[in-house]
Amino acid sequence: MSGRSKHEVPGIAPRLTTLGDQVRAEALRRGGEWPSMADDCARQAECWYGKRPCKGEDLALVFGEIYRVE
Repeated sequence: MSGRSKHEVPGIAPRLTTLGDQVRAEALRRGGEWPSMADDCARQAECWYGKRPCKGEDLALVFGEIYRVE
């Protein structure tokens, strides 16, 4: 056995197991007002795109929509 959890997705940090987790982590990374809105952003992302974590261009698309600043 490779030591990976059955829920772990290659290329994604093991503890970030859902798209919501990824969005929350990005909110914390961005700082400013985003950490206080992390849970709302995560719920919105999972509502629009599902719970499966993503990477690369797909993740950039999600972040672009969730963190759109107009």
